[in-house]
Amino acid sequence: MADRARLVGVEHDHRITKETDSQFLFGYQRAILLSLKEAGVLNEAQYRLAERKLNNQFHAYI
Repeated sequence: MADRARLVGVEHDHRITKETDSQFLFGYQRAILLSLKEAGVLNEAQYRLAERKLNNQFHAYI
């Protein structure tokens, strides 16, 4: 049987919002873009454009 991950608990649970966790959301969105690029869903040009838009959005917000 394959190993499986399971959630055993949550500490310091709170709602994630742009106001409280903008750095986390930026990293999470960037990780999704990288995953899409690695999976071949986005090509290099599409990835760079999306990353640039994400960076601009993040810097405009902070």
